[in-house]
Amino acid sequence: MEKKWFYEKMSPETVYGYHVTPVHEEKTDFQELQIVDHAHFGRMMILDNVVQTTEKDEFIYHEMMSHVPILAMSRPVKSVLIIGGGDGGILQECLRHDSVERVTMVDIDGRVIDVSKEMLFFKEGFKDPRLELIVGDGAAYVASEEAQNKKFDVVIVDSPDPVGPARVLFEAPFYKNIKDCLNDDGIMVRQAGVPVFQAPELTEAVEHIQLSFPLVQVYRGVVPVYGGDMAFVIASKDGSSLNVPHGDFMGRYYHTRFHSAAFVLPAFWYDLTGLPME
Repeated sequence: MEKKWFYEKMSPETVYGYHVTPVHEEKTDFQELQIVDHAHFGRMMILDNVVQTTEKDEFIYHEMMSHVPILAMSRPVKSVLIIGGGDGGILQECLRHDSVERVTMVDIDGRVIDVSKEMLFFKEGFKDPRLELIVGDGAAYVASEEAQNKKFDVVIVDSPDPVGPARVLFEAPFYKNIKDCLNDDGIMVRQAGVPVFQAPELTEAVEHIQLSFPLVQVYRGVVPVYGGDMAFVIASKDGSSLNVPHGDFMGRYYHTRFHSAAFVLPAFWYDLTGLPME
């Protein structure tokens, strides 16, 4: 296919442009799905004109979403629930921990999963016997008796931005249901956008999660394709602080010395969240 320009709107008057070679395009039951190749970022997945993952920098986001909550727990993590994450990137990172005995992943769009298995770079995780894969509504799943009886050590919410059907994944009742799915010392985490572009997303995430969890903290990771310094909101069910790692792990971006440093935030993030500068 011939190359074309793809533009992602980062704000009403800001776009990022990529000169890409289309590989696959389709409209699923839920969204527009594109797979493209780019000279710098490599293979990319785009959903509804928003870049979801790239071959070049996927490890930054996926490592920070996975290893921070897993290493923050004071005991070995045995069970993980991933809401979203159909590309398989977070799944792959969670499965790097030998202590993890089961991972349940719930994504609403089966075509994202199928295309990711075929065309992306996270195939191995889908073959792991520790995986329970559910094609369905993540919000409905955490509200279910099944999930709340099963219990998890860590819940990772890998959702797109709060627009359209994904809006429910940012509302206060959703976080209350996540708390009910966690073990007594359980941990949840979600992405909260790039504050330079999406400041209200971070503010709202902290406010809504604080309604259900006694301790909410924020950490950061720089993800170029998402626009820069990205916020992650993490919370503990028992009020334990999460900024000190328990154990050792070395990724391509994450390492245990970096864990604590990631919780030191830019000054304006404290203004956005109301969190104390510790």
